[in-house]
Amino acid sequence: MRLIVLVAAGALACVLATTAHAAVRPINAQDRALLARPATSEEQIAEQVARRLTGHTAAAVRCGPIAESNPNALGVTPLLHNRSFDYFIMRPAECTYLSWFHQAPARWDPRSCTRADCTHVLDIAMALAVVAHESYHLLGYSNEAQVECYGMQSIWFVANKLGASLAESQALGLLYATWMYPRRRTQTPEYWSPECRDGGKLDLRKSLAHWPS
Repeated sequence: MRLIVLVAAGALACVLATTAHAAVRPINAQDRALLARPATSEEQIAEQVARRLTGHTAAAVRCGPIAESNPNALGVTPLLHNRSFDYFIMRPAECTYLSWFHQAPARWDPRSCTRADCTHVLDIAMALAVVAHESYHLLGYSNEAQVECYGMQSIWFVANKLGASLAESQALGLLYATWMYPRRRTQTPEYWSPECRDGGKLDLRKSLAHWPS
């Protein structure tokens, strides 16, 4: 992929230092305030995909401060006894990247992006991954390694539902799997598993030839 020669190693490391995660706590006052207002257009985009991925027709997504102990967290899904409250929160920047992608999916294709746009493709891929990751938390999964693997395998679904072609969607999933996921092993090991691989125990679609799509 041409992105390889356009992304600085420092920028890549910065992206990979961030994570999405679930918080084991009930809804708090800050979350309640976010949920009380109508969803913005950017939030509606994320909600649309989360609802399709989870089958939860009332799932809500809000963009705002996360207020968790991990300053690098990009998203959070409150859980209690492995049950979600059917919402998750993303940092505003992630919602912005989703909106950019939804407006012009082909612009962010890692196989053909311009030099200027390629510098943001990893940000776009991470935003897609955050939606997928948090959606699995909505389904009640709490193990971060499992959720990260399932989410990575659903990046293509998120991208496709936001308007990207199947080929581009798969390319974005492969980009994440090739460039970002392997670094989880050393940078955020709780989000990595040796079974997250083609044919591994965490492979959701063992009969399909395309990994991780």
